[in-house]
Amino acid sequence: MESDGHDTDRDGLRTLLAERDIERALLRYCRGVDRMDAGLVRSAFHPDARVCMGEFTGSVDELVAVIWKLVGRRTMTMHYLTNTLVEFDPADPARARSESYGFALQPSTAEPPKGNLINGFRYLDTFTLTRGQWRIAERVTVSEWLRVDDPAGQWPLPAGATTGSRDGTDLAVQPWGPSTR
Repeated sequence: MESDGHDTDRDGLRTLLAERDIERALLRYCRGVDRMDAGLVRSAFHPDARVCMGEFTGSVDELVAVIWKLVGRRTMTMHYLTNTLVEFDPADPARARSESYGFALQPSTAEPPKGNLINGFRYLDTFTLTRGQWRIAERVTVSEWLRVDDPAGQWPLPAGATTGSRDGTDLAVQPWGPSTR
């Protein structure tokens, strides 16, 4: 019997939706780190996930504690993810892996110039689908390069510029205002 194409269409749609859910988990993690929102960071992972980042290997709660020590010394952080490739396990449709290239800007006014970093990395993640949610079950962060950004070459932000915050007042996390339509 010939397929009418509906099964293929449904499978393709499921794959696209799963990829989108996986990408959104990755973005929640980045925003959570940049805004120092521990709940948002945790929402990208299963509660029992294992994470390996440099010399650190541990749980998500332990990861948050380590990251907060590092990120707390920075005036801000800004993560960029690029080139995310998601592959689904052919033997288990509830399992996928992703490789995401990224870089992060991590300036600090409290440290010598070598503390103002730009680093390139890759996230190698294993995702599992549990109760309808794709979340990270295992993560390995691969460090690729580091660059020092000398503050002497930086320009100050203009007076009155809108800037980001980590205290829950950032514009990106404010409640929706009334529609202007």
